[in-house]
Amino acid sequence: MMRTYVRSVCKIVILSLCLAFLLPGILHFPPEVEAAGKRGTLIGAIRWDGWVGDTNTNGVGAPYVGQQVETALGPNQYHFRLPFYGVETGTNTVQARELTQAVMDQDIAYAKNAGIDYWAFCYYADGSGMDIARNLYFSSTHKNDINYSLILGTSLLLPSNFDWLVSRFQDSNYQKVLNGRPLVYISGGTGGYTADNIQTLRTKSTTAGLSTPYIVLMGASASTVDSLGADAISAYTSFGGGGKPYTHLMAADQNGWNTAKSTGKNVVPWVTTGWDPRPRIDNPVSWHSYGANDWIQTAQPSEIAYNLKKALDWTHGNSTVNNANAILMYAWNEFDEGGWMSPTLFDGTDRLDAIHDVLFPANLALNKTYAASSQQEANQAASKAFDEMTNTNWQAALGSNYNGQWLEVDFGSNTTFDEVMLTEYGGRTSGFRIEYWSGGSWNIAYTGTTIGSVSNPSTHTFAPVTGTKARIYYTSGSGTPIMYEFNIFNTGSYTSVKDWNFNTNGNFEGWTMFYQVSGTVTGGEMTLTTGGTDPQILSADSLGITDPAKYHNIRIGMRNNSSKNLASIFFITNSDTTWNQTKSVSFNIIPNSDYTEYIVDMSASASWAGTIKRLRMDPLDPAESSSATLNVDYIRVTN
Repeated sequence: MMRTYVRSVCKIVILSLCLAFLLPGILHFPPEVEAAGKRGTLIGAIRWDGWVGDTNTNGVGAPYVGQQVETALGPNQYHFRLPFYGVETGTNTVQARELTQAVMDQDIAYAKNAGIDYWAFCYYADGSGMDIARNLYFSSTHKNDINYSLILGTSLLLPSNFDWLVSRFQDSNYQKVLNGRPLVYISGGTGGYTADNIQTLRTKSTTAGLSTPYIVLMGASASTVDSLGADAISAYTSFGGGGKPYTHLMAADQNGWNTAKSTGKNVVPWVTTGWDPRPRIDNPVSWHSYGANDWIQTAQPSEIAYNLKKALDWTHGNSTVNNANAILMYAWNEFDEGGWMSPTLFDGTDRLDAIHDVLFPANLALNKTYAASSQQEANQAASKAFDEMTNTNWQAALGSNYNGQWLEVDFGSNTTFDEVMLTEYGGRTSGFRIEYWSGGSWNIAYTGTTIGSVSNPSTHTFAPVTGTKARIYYTSGSGTPIMYEFNIFNTGSYTSVKDWNFNTNGNFEGWTMFYQVSGTVTGGEMTLTTGGTDPQILSADSLGITDPAKYHNIRIGMRNNSSKNLASIFFITNSDTTWNQTKSVSFNIIPNSDYTEYIVDMSASASWAGTIKRLRMDPLDPAESSSATLNVDYIRVTN
């Protein structure tokens, strides 16, 4: 299995589009099961609304921003970024203008259907020219379909105008967290505000009968949070350069969350969808400058979705740190700077579709075959717990023992899952197991005690398992089991038992150039240069991987700059320290490729057992005679 990191072909077509084509019908997705993906976490997206065409924007200190960003996206190679309301007016000219209510209403529909909870508007004053999209949102009859918050500091909202801001806090669709606290972001550290300013805002808010705002500083230190009297740390975006793959932004995001957490402050994690301002490098804008190498390769939708999944996992594992239970994504519409989620002319809703699938993963138990240990009534059959309807249920037969009752779904083929969502009647259960059928027997995936209700379903996550059936097996409770819904998901998450990322220059992280190969580590990757036909690199010794049945995948992010198409992973164990073909797995690689993730299933070797002592990678097997190069972004041993 492989996932290409970057877009290999950009579709460039000269079109003349009318509004009917620009505003397709509203998207419709399957029924949403929020508890499985979001679990209540608020997903926000930054809006920077410079798509104003010929509007005079001197009010923000930059002339005709709309014209400048259209010039930046004008070159043909950037047309794939054009938003759904954009128009190609020539081979190297475009228009991209969100100036009508119809376009804004469609924008709202896209966000709602993807599962975005709120937009964070970069604040610009009324009449500045950069306020048009915000005011179109305010005037929309669909504005309650997505909440909003504001990012101060992109333009200074004077304290004398805080009454306007507090009046906005009173909007029912202004995003609140922690039982009613208005969510406010401030960019650029302090954003030009003082502690007295922040206290004034808090006082005005509470005087108006509202809760004190939850203030999040973007790009600020812990000491600044303290001195300003703010509540949390976040960031506008993560940065990268050198044309590296998107995985470097993913790593920067995740490192950023943990660094912020280490300060002891609350954190709102950010998810960067991209960083590639080359349109602005080629055609500079007046308000910001960039270095020639300040760009990262374009992400695949699946990579953005995976980064969001990591943010959700981090949030669920750090609920006291992200006490607002919110995430902010860069960005909804920074098309020319490289971060966007809004649909584009050429790729449509690809990114939003991938995001939706993370937030609302498919229920694997739908439309399968069902069975149960017993049932009370004909209309309480096993299938009633798998119909995504909370007004139906399965009930075991009255008088039956709680211990030993079970409810089962037969997938019909091997199916991988790592999460279930359960709802029952009356909080009756005090002990249960989630089991899967594999190898001719039932195996335990998860052991639990309590099950949630219709109003508050319980989500139970565990290491991925694969089987042809799944069931809940009851071990204790009172009365008889009554299950409203038993939903099953594969969230796509994995955990690493060993992880080499090569993010520090000169640090091979224990890997050695063993035979016919030389290497360097710089710029977040390990570069290998072959010196013969059998290059080999060795991991550190005594890895101590004691559960190889669980951790059987080796994930390698790699760019192959040669014409060869085969590589191999060898291993030795504590009980067998001889290198040989029996303890190896070969895999195909793409010749002369860009960065690609290869997932090598080591369980293909029956010897992948016991305690794994050491790995050997033959990155080209065989190699060209010499001087072939490969760039290794990461190596991970995962479930």
